[in-house]
Parts: sequence; structure tokens; C-alpha cells
Amino acid sequence: MGAWAQYTQLRWKWSEMRFETLFTTPDIFLLTYKTDIEATSKTVVQEQALKWVGNFAGATEYSVGLHPSYLGIIDGLEPKLVDQDLGTGSYHEMACWLPFLHSIRSNESQLQRSQIYETATHYHTPRRPACRSIQKSWDFMAPELVKPLAMTNVGDIAIIVQRLGMTWQTFRPEEGEMRAEGNGHIIYSTLVRSIGPILHYAQGHVRGVPYDKYWKNANGTVPTEVLLIPTGEADMMRFGILPCYEDLMKCKQYAMGTIDEVRATLDLLDPTGSASKKVRDNRQFEPTATFGFSDLISMAAPMLRQSASTKIRLPVPTEHCIGLTSHKEGFVIFRQRLGEYISNEQTEPSYRTSWVLESYDSLKSVYPYWEEGLEPSCQTNTFLDHVSELWWQTTTYFSQLEESKVQIRYVDLVACHIKHAVNFWHEGHERIREKQGRDHHGLRDWLAEGMHMYWDYLPKIVNEMSLKTDASEPLIREAWIMLIFRAFCWSRCHYMCPPDARFPDSTRLPSRYWNSKLPVYLG
Repeated sequence: MGAWAQYTQLRWKWSEMRFETLFTTPDIFLLTYKTDIEATSKTVVQEQALKWVGNFAGATEYSVGLHPSYLGIIDGLEPKLVDQDLGTGSYHEMACWLPFLHSIRSNESQLQRSQIYETATHYHTPRRPACRSIQKSWDFMAPELVKPLAMTNVGDIAIIVQRLGMTWQTFRPEEGEMRAEGNGHIIYSTLVRSIGPILHYAQGHVRGVPYDKYWKNANGTVPTEVLLIPTGEADMMRFGILPCYEDLMKCKQYAMGTIDEVRATLDLLDPTGSASKKVRDNRQFEPTATFGFSDLISMAAPMLRQSASTKIRLPVPTEHCIGLTSHKEGFVIFRQRLGEYISNEQTEPSYRTSWVLESYDSLKSVYPYWEEGLEPSCQTNTFLDHVSELWWQTTTYFSQLEESKVQIRYVDLVACHIKHAVNFWHEGHERIREKQGRDHHGLRDWLAEGMHMYWDYLPKIVNEMSLKTDASEPLIREAWIMLIFRAFCWSRCHYMCPPDARFPDSTRLPSRYWNSKLPVYLG
């Protein structure tokens, strides 16, 4: 047990005339931050319990009544509790959670240096690995056990393992089958009768390649260029759950990790069932087709990127993440059709419609890659802050619109858009096959035709929204244009990591395990 052995005690039991062995092991979990203001209201007891948190502002989870050094962020614990001499011969005889704590500490130290943890906000709750002490008696350990076990839970260990750069190859906790590899680490489970799954951790190689060459980091930590945003909202997306901007969407989240969850979400947005039926029909031709539905990500999610930060990677929450609001084809055709719409208007275009056009052209002029989109490593804070500010302006616009007399509800507008957007893949391909496709500017024809179809759907959206609001037709059109531009801004402020070997922690897990407290042990 390394340094943790100092807390082992022998307690004499007079009734049995023998010693009872009491030992202490860590309970590893993810700690959720609060804001500095909330942290100032902590009691003295809570502050003592959080002694080893270091410069951490506050926590929503804490443990009272334990020794102060037993609780805190792993990066701030006493070094002897997590750092081991990896060169000693007895290292491989130790409990495997000791090197696991060491690996977490090394990785977390790098995250701290790269300033990837930002100030907590309502829609941005950083989460860091932490541990607290659990005292147990060896009398109640199963006879099959020869080493003391650390505790964790399914929901948190799934995320911690991915942050270390591993990919879950098998993830069936209820059946006791869990295995992950990558970045020089491996973790696998064995099923012990009367206990359940026990995880075993080891450091090694990735397909025969040393991890320092695989990741180009000598200490085995994950390079900052492939790090995902370490917040609760981003972690939800690892499990196929989309966090929502609750002020506008009127709900906290949507599940979309599987096709059944996609259809259930579509039924919530469109109770008529027509959108769900269209996705089912499309999948007869393309099994992974959820085209159009993926626009919901950029329209419903909150701004997860923090100001002055270039950490914008997010895991893909749905099966097929192709949304026109994230592709160059959507940008280019939208700009073309918006210019034609303003030119063909019988009356003077509204201020907001003109503002969208001016903002779009200004971004394209100052940042030539506005339409293309860049890898996160090539992004600049100046560009991201500019686009983020435009997103907040559109958010304010919709908040004011809901409070006005006409009351155009944002969630109703999104639902109407998604209801028709799921049709673009089939109808767009039909137009191209029939030689009726429109100007594609040398881009992928079916995606470009898709944005043309979006504009074709606008009259239908106006008609449906007219039944839900007293707003005029020009105002509904303006709101839809603002909706698309808002989605563009969100897409450029975030990068959805594809299921690619270069981004090992983008693997999506079943949504039922999000925040699951199902206990798992480390041997």
C-alpha cells in the first residue's frame, strides 16, 4: 500500500482475544467546482476537510470528520500518498491503485499548468479527480482478496480513464467486463464472486510502441492539443447526452447517443412523429443517417468554451455528427441565399437581418478561415472571443424576443427547424439525381444542396410558427436567420472530435452510465 500503510491500525477485540486489522484506502471520484462566491460561505469544518485542495475555490462534494490529509484534489494531496518509486522491485507487488493515482497526478499537473481548468459558471462546471479516505476492516474482506481495494464508481472512472488517454474497448460494467487501453496505460476487469468487477491497472506500451513516442510526451501524460474540455457538461457528451442552454431550451439535456434516443428526442421536439419517421426511412438507405438532426447540437448547447481559452474540443454526442451548421458548404450557401433574400425583399430589410450579413462578411474579411474552420491547435483567442461575443449577442436577442409581446419561443423555432431539416438528405439527393441541383460553388453537392433546402423549408417554418405566436412573417424569418447564424458561431467556438484514433477520449459510452454511482473496485 506504499505510504497509505501508515494509516493501518491493529485494534484489540477483547471479546475475541485477537487483533482486528483496520486499513485505509482511497475512494476516487470527480470533484465538481463551485464559484469563489459560494466558497466563501463554507464552515470551518468544511475548510479543514478540504485542506489539501490547494488553490481550489470550492467543492460541491466534501467529507467531514476525516483526517484532513485524506481528502482533496489528487494533484494537491501529500506527495507520498500518490508518488511511488517506479524503479523499486516491490513496485509490481503493490496494489495497482497506487500507480493509478500517480498517473492521475502527473496528468492533472499538466492540465493545471496548461490552465485548462477555468472559473466555474452556470454552464461551465469544471470537474477534477479527487479522493477521500475510506477505513475498512480486513475481517469483512472476501477470502479471494489478497490486496486492499480502492473504491470508485462507474460514472467517474469512465471519464478519468478517458482523460488519461485510454479508449474503452469493452464497457459493460453490469456484466463485469471493462477494458481500456492507450497512451501507455491499460486497465481491465476481473469478476470476483461476492464483490463484483475489480479493475486492474498497469503501464505498458501501445501496440508495441512506447507511450512517449506514441504521444510525444515522455511522462505519459496526454498532450494538451488533444485534451477535451474537462467540465461536467462536456463529460455528459461522452455519454451521448447533450447539455442544453436551459434559459432558451426550457430543458436541461437531450439524449442522443443511440438511434432510439435520437428518435425519442425527435418525438419530444415533434410530437407528430413525422421527423422520427423520416430518420427511420433515411436509415434504410444509410444506416448512420441522422442528417439534419445534428443541427440540434449547435442550436441547443450552451457556450462551453471559456473566454481567453483555445481548449475547444468536445466529444461527439450522437451517432452521426454531420450538421450543415458546422460545414463550409452550409456557411457558403447560407451567405449566398441571405444576400439574395435581402436583395429581393420588397421592403427595407430589418436591422437584425442586415446585422447578420454585416457580421458574416466582417468575420470572413478579418478571418479568412471563418467558413473553413480550423483545427483547434490553429485557433486564436482573438477569433474565438470575437465569435463567442456574437453568439452571446444572438442569445440576448432571443431572450428579449421571448419577453416581448409577440413571444417567439426559441425552443419552438428550433423544433420547427429540426422537423424539416431531417428531410434534406433524401430530398437533396433526389434533386441532384434529377439534375435539379443548384449552384454548389465547387463544394460537396449534397451538403450544399442541403442548405438550399433549408431556405426552401423557410416558408413551411413560417407557417408553423404562425400557429404558435402572434409574430409577423418578417419577424419569424428574421428569427430563423438569427438561429442559423447563432449555430454557426457555436460551431466555430467548439470542435467536435470524430471517433478517430488520434482522439482516444472521444469514444461515446451508454447514457445510462452517466453519473452512475455503481461501485467499482481497484485491486
